[in-house]
Amino acid sequence: MNEPSKVRVMVVDDHPVVRAGLCAIVGYQEDMELVGEAASAAEAIDLFASRAPDVTLVDLSLPDLSGIELIAILRATSPVARFLVLTANAGGSEIAKALQAGAHAYLFKNAPSEELLNAIRMVFRGGRYLSPAAGRKADEISVHPDLTARELEVLKWLVRGHSNLQIAREMAVTSDTVKFHVGNILSKLGVTSRTKAVALSHKLGLAQSDQR
Repeated sequence: MNEPSKVRVMVVDDHPVVRAGLCAIVGYQEDMELVGEAASAAEAIDLFASRAPDVTLVDLSLPDLSGIELIAILRATSPVARFLVLTANAGGSEIAKALQAGAHAYLFKNAPSEELLNAIRMVFRGGRYLSPAAGRKADEISVHPDLTARELEVLKWLVRGHSNLQIAREMAVTSDTVKFHVGNILSKLGVTSRTKAVALSHKLGLAQSDQR
């Protein structure tokens, strides 16, 4: 039986102590493999091509380019790559710009290591993650996660408070199909419950209910 592949992670941060700490945290995980570390955008671009990481941790403040610019460049070369922003501080506009550039997760550097590791795993599986601290600063966010048209339709009914069975009737599908879509929605939004998905959808301007 084949062992599950490890998450290939690259760390990009210009602070040696922070970078070393992140590398140590990642390297200690049995399901992750540290494939590279860089102190600048230039180093990251060179390493990215040869190491092909699944998930790249990117600091917003780099000496040559911003983390947002770096993500846009790397994403253009590999649309399937996943990026997690890890920064000391930023406002809602910076969060929006990072997500628009292609970031799939956003955390502050004071986040617990377990939260960081869970975010890496979630992003690797195709989901998104916005830390609670970042969420509180996300009033300016206007980007949409990669939800399909069908998932947006299901989310619209969730916002209206419908159960899976009610949604299935409205959409003329099975409740299992609705359950599948709801699972994808929670994963992509980086939340663990329907209530949190609805709250985040309001914040991001997704699936606004037109119910009178």
